[in-house]
Amino acid sequence: MQPFSVKANDLDIHGIKFGDGEDVVIALHGWLDNCASFVPMLSRAAPSQTWYCIDFPGHGLSSWRSPQAHYYFIDYVDDVYALITALKLKKVHLVGHSMGAMVAGLFASCFSEYVKSVSFIEGIGCVTTDSDEVCSQLRNAILNRARFSTKKSRVYTSKQQIYQARAKTTDLNDELIALLMDRNIKQMHSGFELTTDPKLKNHSGFRFDEAQCIGAIKELIAPCQLILGDKGYPFVKQNLDKYSKYYNNLSVIDVPGGHHCHMQSSGLCFEHIHAFMVQSSAC
Repeated sequence: MQPFSVKANDLDIHGIKFGDGEDVVIALHGWLDNCASFVPMLSRAAPSQTWYCIDFPGHGLSSWRSPQAHYYFIDYVDDVYALITALKLKKVHLVGHSMGAMVAGLFASCFSEYVKSVSFIEGIGCVTTDSDEVCSQLRNAILNRARFSTKKSRVYTSKQQIYQARAKTTDLNDELIALLMDRNIKQMHSGFELTTDPKLKNHSGFRFDEAQCIGAIKELIAPCQLILGDKGYPFVKQNLDKYSKYYNNLSVIDVPGGHHCHMQSSGLCFEHIHAFMVQSSAC
């Protein structure tokens, strides 16, 4: 396990690299998480593989977008393209959790020539907005930006205080919370602050509608699998019910755990992902 960084879209993208094999994997984490979410799973990484687990911009150790910029879902797709280009990679497996799964799917739809397979973990399709709600979505986003522009970063007295705050929103145990959140924390003279850009919590100014999401899914030709936690988020199963029939090649697997089942059932998740990648490479 080695830290790495690369310049992509004039941003410093940081992450963790596992292995040095010919089969390359790009791992994409969920909203407000970071690349450390893949660490429990990758203690089992095969020597034939190289995993690049990145921090998305605004997360973990990676650069924040400029003060004038915001965090649009589609820009993460551009970040993945810039990363693959900067690393001079030809074709990769994509593994994504939650928001990262949605990014992986859209990237694979737009740039199929770069993708061998896609493994979704607790995320599929897109978060959508009905077309008749476009104006209210944009209005709420702009008003929310104005509120956030004057909000100062919170200073915590200890890391434990941050862990306790995260524990209220997750079913991860204390050890996994610490593993995940330590990469999102920096120590200041006055205490501890989060490294995540506060603008990540702004409302999205634009989302695809359902028809656009379906149109993108139909362009996804790489083999896909979805790993679901048996205690995962209901909206993931709702998206599966809504969109599964539009995928050209999708298998679904259930494992024990919640939304972060790849941390809770790390060995089982890795076994499924590794077997799926080997099968996809052989095709």
